[in-house]
Amino acid sequence: MTVIKYIFLIGFLIIISCNSSKQEVDKNSLETENFINNNLNSHPGNPGKPFFTFDAIDYYKNDIDENTAMNLLNYRPTSLDSIRYNLIIDETSENISNEYFINNLTKADFNKTEIKSEDFQKLAALFSEQHQREEIYFACIPIFRDILVFKKNEKVIGVAKICFGCNRNKIIASKANTSNFGQGKDYELLSLILNKYKNTN
Repeated sequence: MTVIKYIFLIGFLIIISCNSSKQEVDKNSLETENFINNNLNSHPGNPGKPFFTFDAIDYYKNDIDENTAMNLLNYRPTSLDSIRYNLIIDETSENISNEYFINNLTKADFNKTEIKSEDFQKLAALFSEQHQREEIYFACIPIFRDILVFKKNEKVIGVAKICFGCNRNKIIASKANTSNFGQGKDYELLSLILNKYKNTN
């Protein structure tokens, strides 16, 4: 086989492989989308009162490791460590109307991604009042690596801090009843929705 034919064959196989991979990704994406929509549509009492009436959502993600996060419980030698503790570990409600709140997210090494409008309806369905369902959570200290900031007219109106490891959450500034959020498949569905945003930075 000549060198030119060999190169042509390699290129042809690469193209076939890439096309097959793309088809597989598209198939998986479609299956995931169908799973999300089917489960959101089957929510008992859905749609209930929304937690927030928003026109934008910013997704903040922090990949802090568990040991570093746990050290913040007892050792915060700098003001930056205190900021990280308040955002990542503490379950009390931050003052989100404070102009420093968003700046602190950046200081604490959270990466920001804007949620696409095509996902607003899904997130609005998740973050709404629900009937009580089966609740699964783990006896661990939550590490809030995922934070959603809900906005209206460019103003922060609410925040959802999420720990997928412990199935725990902290919803801030909602006037709705948020106590049943996180039950059923809520964390699984939210994770699937956010997955496509996790590697965009």
